[in-house]
Amino acid sequence: MPEFEVHFDWAPFETLDQLALLARQDYNLGGAGDWFGEFRGGLYGFNARLLGVRLQYFEVHAWLPRIRTPTDTEYHLASILFHMDSALECLSFALNAFGWAVLPSEFRDVTDPKALTFINPRDILGKPNRNPKRAPPPGYAKIFPTLQAEWQAQERLITNICDLHDVSKHRRTIFVGGQLRSDPPDRFYEELGIPERAFFWPPMAEIILQREPKLPRGKRTFSSVRPTELLEALVPSFAALIKNSGAAVLTDAQANVHLKEKQFRGQ
Repeated sequence: MPEFEVHFDWAPFETLDQLALLARQDYNLGGAGDWFGEFRGGLYGFNARLLGVRLQYFEVHAWLPRIRTPTDTEYHLASILFHMDSALECLSFALNAFGWAVLPSEFRDVTDPKALTFINPRDILGKPNRNPKRAPPPGYAKIFPTLQAEWQAQERLITNICDLHDVSKHRRTIFVGGQLRSDPPDRFYEELGIPERAFFWPPMAEIILQREPKLPRGKRTFSSVRPTELLEALVPSFAALIKNSGAAVLTDAQANVHLKEKQFRGQ
């Protein structure tokens, strides 16, 4: 079922992790504020969220030997949106820690509990974060400029993911409708243990997401479904964002994190 699978390239982030470990050594940036622990925790959280997207996206479309209900779709949707939004949050947290180690005055202070609460993707986008008076850190333009440009170009996608997740966890369903799959594999019903013509809710083939999710229902525009409102467009777009982000952040770090020693001692 390759059309309903999504994959993420972890290799650039693994290389970034090794670069950060090299930066952490006492003969380079050192470990003040345990910034490396904050960085690696955020990066590993990011990796776990990508796994969550991959698994939940597969399951909502997969023929699996269990009885389904329409509610299952919303369950998977809420999980997918949590993992996508949280992945962006975790990556923002990790990169803020790395940036703070390089330019402490131009990133949010990893030793200040209050400062940590302001970290989120809007920092990378260069927009005020929660509190309009709290300016985004200027360091991204110096340490991660390619990544910042990539995220700014994809601001609509990032905002849509954040809004859909926010609505799904605080307000209501984001599942509008869609199409069911009609291609059960051979012997599926036999494996399930039910007659072939028995009532069964198949997995989804196409999932329509809520348009303008934060607007009151009476103020939303209703028209034919746009391709961008499908989960099957949103998740591949998110995967492309992650791929481009990995390439961008690694390029930026290698160019802008200047180390005294460029390899581990003893190598």
